[in-house]
Amino acid sequence: MTSTTDFPRDRVVGVRRRSRASRAFLFKAWTDPVRFVRWFGPKAWTVDRCELDARPGGTWRAWLKRSDGASICVGGVYTDVEPDQRIVFTWDNDTQGRPSNTLSIVTVEFLDCVDEVEVCITHRELNTGQAVDMDVGWNSTLDSLEEYVTREGDYHSPFPTEEED
Repeated sequence: MTSTTDFPRDRVVGVRRRSRASRAFLFKAWTDPVRFVRWFGPKAWTVDRCELDARPGGTWRAWLKRSDGASICVGGVYTDVEPDQRIVFTWDNDTQGRPSNTLSIVTVEFLDCVDEVEVCITHRELNTGQAVDMDVGWNSTLDSLEEYVTREGDYHSPFPTEEED
């Protein structure tokens, strides 16, 4: 069997999604544990628990599960946190947060667009198999974020009301 460290880790996955939520709401969804557990992960997964210390050098860890009993733990260290603008963190799947040979880097950016915010996720230092999995996983995770924004967010209509004029 070949380990994941035997393959070049030169792949990058980028996914984008536009949202009518504010940058502040989206940033908090990624950095506030109470909000994070309500949406994070691909659609078939739920966050069982999480620990987030969203500051440079702070750690994060999320324990996810599926209804069929499957579970996974992911986490890492925040390397850059710019409120309402961007978050950069390492990504690993060691339950204890020990250094890993499969460590990769994730950047989440919140970019202003006309009447929307674009959430851009860039996941670097992946091998080919990981890149395929993460492309599917991040797209599904952004589906979950979109559902969370619709359900609990500060959704902004593209049509101003009389109070907003």
